[in-house]
Amino acid sequence: MKSKITRRQLAGAMLVTAAAAQAPPQASPQAPSNPAAELDAARAQNQRTRDALAKVRLPIETEPAVHFTA
Repeated sequence: MKSKITRRQLAGAMLVTAAAAQAPPQASPQAPSNPAAELDAARAQNQRTRDALAKVRLPIETEPAVHFTA
């Protein structure tokens, strides 16, 4: 089954995904106090964001043709 998605729908989906990725994590309301823990927390957040973005399936047909001119 082929589904059609408009550029506006795609932009809306990307904005929602980006907003969700920038939202603070719900599980840890308090920020870590030392740099190593802060780095680990940032890496964990990046991992969760990457996993969430990997779940979004986007057919290749939705990508618009792009022409770069110099």
